[in-house]
Amino acid sequence: MSCKFLLTVAIAFFSFSVFAQRKVNQKPVPAEVKVSRLENGVNTSASDFAPTRYGNRIYYTSIYKSEKDGNMVSRIYSFMEGGKKQLVDELNMKQKSSHISHVAFMPDASRIYFTICRDDNQEDCQIWYREKEFSGGWGVAERLPDFINQRGSTSTQPAIGWDEEQKKFALFFVSNRPGGRGGLDIWVSHINWKGEFETPYVLPINTEKDDVTPYFDRSSQILYFSTNGREAQGGFDVFQSVKKGDMWAPPTNLGRPINSAYDDLYYMKHEVSGKAYLTSDRPGSLCRGGNIDGWNCYDIYEVVRIGAFEMYSSKLGNENSTVMHEIENDEE
Repeated sequence: MSCKFLLTVAIAFFSFSVFAQRKVNQKPVPAEVKVSRLENGVNTSASDFAPTRYGNRIYYTSIYKSEKDGNMVSRIYSFMEGGKKQLVDELNMKQKSSHISHVAFMPDASRIYFTICRDDNQEDCQIWYREKEFSGGWGVAERLPDFINQRGSTSTQPAIGWDEEQKKFALFFVSNRPGGRGGLDIWVSHINWKGEFETPYVLPINTEKDDVTPYFDRSSQILYFSTNGREAQGGFDVFQSVKKGDMWAPPTNLGRPINSAYDDLYYMKHEVSGKAYLTSDRPGSLCRGGNIDGWNCYDIYEVVRIGAFEMYSSKLGNENSTVMHEIENDEE
């Protein structure tokens, strides 16, 4: 019997022992979800909402009182983690009476979508976009076509997703146009290879009440959204629905602590950092619920999974041999 054969057997036995030890010691430990209000001056006593993260920068909408006329207006701000917020001047329109909100990016940042509302109640809104210029700035604001911004209805809260089944990008948005289930509904318009928008259709997961703030996760093909039309922890709760082919799974509630007995909206995930963000008026918010001058009052929260990995040691052979293992916990 050759030495090579004996060495091969020894290596195989050792590998099996490591595997067996791993199986014996591996105990699933559920990841804990921690929801905390963003600090560093992002949240104010007014309303801060609709976070979206691109790279290391987080964009969001904030409402403040204009120094010139005293009216409440919404504008787009951004910040880096640990940094101070700043007004994104080139994304905000010059019209003082217009309300700018709800930023959404194409994955390559070639285009940015946003909402312009002409009324304080944000019930007369349209979706606009700007193209990325060669110089790195944003081009002139352009309005999406009439079949997206249907006259007599509101179109708002744009979100861009990749539809794996159709191999196309898709614009998810919210509208109260005819043809929905009732209240505000989530609609989707696919974008063909020419960059043209296809006829929008209403999603089957909508209810007779309000279904809002869509976010479509590319890797999991899951649509996250909020609704007050299903059994919930509070007013608006965050739900998820998996897209399989051209079908949508029945929505499921994300549960606590993501949802609370209050309104929870604008849930979005950032794949690289592993963090998620949402908007809520739960206790502990700087903006203490209700409304300010007719505006709903919300703060932005960060969602972090902790305890996602557990390290443990296994004794193999002699007592001085220790192997560290990494255990992945079950995800939602």
